[in-house]
Amino acid sequence: MQLHRDERGFTLIEMIIVIILLGLLSSMAIPYYLDMQTEAKIAAVKGKLAAIRGGIELAHAKILISGVNTGPTGDNPDWPTLEEIRSNALVLATRPEPLRNLRLVRTNDFSTQAGQALPTVNLPDMTSGMAGRPAGVAGRSLQEAINNPRLASESTGWAYYPGDERDANGQTMGAIFYINDDRAYTDNVDGSGRVPANF
Repeated sequence: MQLHRDERGFTLIEMIIVIILLGLLSSMAIPYYLDMQTEAKIAAVKGKLAAIRGGIELAHAKILISGVNTGPTGDNPDWPTLEEIRSNALVLATRPEPLRNLRLVRTNDFSTQAGQALPTVNLPDMTSGMAGRPAGVAGRSLQEAINNPRLASESTGWAYYPGDERDANGQTMGAIFYINDDRAYTDNVDGSGRVPANF
């Protein structure tokens, strides 16, 4: 007695349809996944930026509370200097003893190399200069820092105006720390459409 088997398989047309459907699904999913990766990197850099700014603000508050030679005529600048930012510590010899060597930012990325002591910028689309010195800090004047768009050499990852210029009344201007990237069009635009220099 011969058993009757149903040995029907997939036809070539059915296989082609499945392959086309898989291709369509992957073409929609892959860009979404890449966008998620970009957003994750941007969020991580924004977190580092916030930590550095918080450290600068805290150092500023401690300097003012010390009351030692602060203000326009003192030798204990109200804000960390550019060199101190690059060192990630209050290293100026004229700082009061309790403040000397105070770290601005706690980071696992810390390096003892000059200009490499801050957490790094790790955005997806950086210039070769930024990628070469992602923890470096470029010094900026007040005009460069408040210019729209901000002026950037993009030779380092970060930029800093040290709050050392005075207005007509002799008041200290606040320090400004930002990502050293003023490109209007970049893969690093965040979900709200802002470029890194405006994060």
